[in-house]
Amino acid sequence: MPWPLHPALAALLPRLDLVQDCWQLLDGRRAHYLPRGEREPESAYRRRLDAALPSGFFRDALRTFAGMLAASHWRELPASLQAVISDVDGRGTDLGVFLERADVLVLRDGAALVAVLPPEHLWPSEGDRQQALRRGDRLSLPRLALLERRDVLNWHLPHPQSLPDRIRFRLPNPRVNDPRVSDPKALMPQAADGASDHPPHPWLYGSVAIEGDGMTLETNALVADPQTPSGWRLRRLAQQTYKGISQPHGGQLPLIWYASDGAAFGEGDLPHLGLAHQYLNHFRCQSDYQELLYRTALPVGVRTGMVGPLGSGSTSEPVVLGPNSVIDLPEGASFQFVEIQARSLTEHRAWLESLDQGMRRDALIPAVAQGAPRTATEISLAASQAYALLQSQAIQKASMFSSLLQHWCAITGEATPTGRGSSLVVEISPLAPAPKPQPTVAEMLLLQERGIVSEQTLRQWLGDLAGVAPAST
Repeated sequence: MPWPLHPALAALLPRLDLVQDCWQLLDGRRAHYLPRGEREPESAYRRRLDAALPSGFFRDALRTFAGMLAASHWRELPASLQAVISDVDGRGTDLGVFLERADVLVLRDGAALVAVLPPEHLWPSEGDRQQALRRGDRLSLPRLALLERRDVLNWHLPHPQSLPDRIRFRLPNPRVNDPRVSDPKALMPQAADGASDHPPHPWLYGSVAIEGDGMTLETNALVADPQTPSGWRLRRLAQQTYKGISQPHGGQLPLIWYASDGAAFGEGDLPHLGLAHQYLNHFRCQSDYQELLYRTALPVGVRTGMVGPLGSGSTSEPVVLGPNSVIDLPEGASFQFVEIQARSLTEHRAWLESLDQGMRRDALIPAVAQGAPRTATEISLAASQAYALLQSQAIQKASMFSSLLQHWCAITGEATPTGRGSSLVVEISPLAPAPKPQPTVAEMLLLQERGIVSEQTLRQWLGDLAGVAPAST
C-alpha cells in the first residue's frame, strides 16, 4: 500500500474479508476455514476439501434483500441525467442497475462510496459543450462511480463532524485480468503515454482532494523498483484539476457515503455479519457430516480367533476380497463384515438442521418451504422484523439518491428537482401473509348445529372473540 490504511478500515478489514469470502462461496479459501486435522494424511485432507462444497445461501439472501429494495422509482430527474439514464457510468450501466449494485455492497459490507465524477472533457464555453453533447460525447457529462468499502483506503476529516476533504482509494488495474471490473479506465483519466513500459500491478491508486478553488483527481500506479525497500515505487499516471468545483458544493467532494445505518463517513456496522458466521458454521458442520458418511458408508472386515497376519505368510500383506475370494482361516477363527453403527450421524444431522434454521432466522426469511412448520404468529413477527429492516434501508437509499442529484446538478449547473417528497420512492410491500377471513358468529353457530365443530370449540372461539376466558363446564 502506498499509504497507510485508515484505523477504522484496518480494524474492520478481517470482518470484511469474512463476508467477502462467504459472498464468493469461499473460492480459494476453503482450506482457511477447514484446517487440516492433527496427523491427518495429506491425501485424506485434500479429498475432504474437494468434497466440501459451500452453498449459495448467503449470496442469495443478500440478493433477495437487494431485489426488494430495487422496487423503486424516481419522481423527476435532471435533463442531462435523463439523457444518459442507460449509461450513467460511461460503461453502459443503467441507473437502476447501478443503484441495485450499490444496495448489494451496502448489505454485504455495511457501506459503499458513491461518487459523481466531473466531465472528463472540459470546454472553454457552454456553446462548445452543448455542441459536444449534440454529437453524443458522453465524457462531456458527469459519470457515476461505485467503490467498495475496502477500496476506500484513507480519508481526512477537517473536523470530527465534517465531511472529508481528501480521500485515497484503489481500483483494479485494467491491464491485469480481474473479473471484478471490465474497464476501470472509465473511472479515471489515464496517462498520455499509456505507461506501456510499466509492469502491471493488480491495483491503481488514486486520490481526490479539495485544493483551493477546485478539486484535484490524481491517478497513480505502482511500478517495480528494486532500489526501494518495498520493491515498488509510486508513479503518477494522470492528474486533472476541476476549477470551481468546490463553490457550488460548499467545499464538499462530490462523494456520498452510502451506509446501511446512516453512520458517519467511514463508519457503519456490517448488517449481516451474524448470517456470515452462521453460514461458515453450517459449512463446517456439513463437511463433518459428509466425512462421517464417507467413513461409515462401507462395512468393516472383522476377524476373530487368530493372531498375526491374515493368510499363510509371516508378513502382513494387503488382502483383496471379492465375490470369489477364499480365505484360509485356522480352526476356531472367523471373518465377517460388520456395519458401523455411527450413532453420531443422527446428532450431526440434528445440529445441521438447527444451523439451517438459524441461518434462515438471521436472513429474516418469513416463510420457508423446508424445515419445521412455523405458526402464523412466528411468520408475522419475522416478517415485521424484515419489513422494518428493509424500510430503514429504503430511507438511507432515498437520502443517498437525493444527495446524488444535488451533486450532479451542481456540476452541470442545472436546477435541482424540487418536487414534493423524496426524489426516489422505494416501495416495500409487507412480507407477512394476508390474514385469513374469519367466520361470522352465525356461520359458527351453523357449523355447531350440524356437528362440524363441538360446543367446546364454539365456546373457545366466542371467548377469544370477546376477549374473555370461557366458563368451565
